[in-house]
Amino acid sequence: MPNGALLQAWRHTARNADGALILPDGCVDLIGYQSPGEAPRWKLSPLIDRASRVASPVGQRYAGYRLQPGTTVKPAALLSAMEGLELDDTPGALARLDAAVALDERVNEALQTLADEHDLNRAQRQLGVSERSLQRLVSATTGRPPLYWKRLARLRRAARSLGSEAPLAALAADHGYADQAHMNLEFQRWLGLTPQQVRQRADVKRLLFESGFG
Repeated sequence: MPNGALLQAWRHTARNADGALILPDGCVDLIGYQSPGEAPRWKLSPLIDRASRVASPVGQRYAGYRLQPGTTVKPAALLSAMEGLELDDTPGALARLDAAVALDERVNEALQTLADEHDLNRAQRQLGVSERSLQRLVSATTGRPPLYWKRLARLRRAARSLGSEAPLAALAADHGYADQAHMNLEFQRWLGLTPQQVRQRADVKRLLFESGFG
């Protein structure tokens, strides 16, 4: 997309009745879905705060377009434009997205700074804005406060680091948590799993390395 709002296009077919595990990634997705013998339908997935499992009929096909964190969307216009569009019509989907979404560079810079900087006050100074201005800019565009984005980025990065053999206490310190217990609480809050459980879950680790915030 010319405006840079598209992060990833993806495809999926439901193979079993267990459903798909969805992790918080800071992104909104435009999702088309179609069961055998039915017409395609389209929806926008909201930002989520906790891991969840979404069931779908076996054989249902999906076409998804993941948007950059902080992208603004005109939901009614986009979903109206997507009506009747086939899942395999990627050029058509991209053209409709391009007309209905926008990526604000100020918001993009703010979110990236929040992801990179452990300390919220230092992030504000780096951006050269007041706490109130940052709160207003980020919350108005994303519907989530700056602290949400900082915590989500830290969680995702810490979780991706679990492939190493480093002690959990050391990883907690590396990622700005007060201690291992603090990291455990954050993992359970976002993922419903402890760091040790994430280490043992190949499916969760795979999802954490897919495109998303942080």
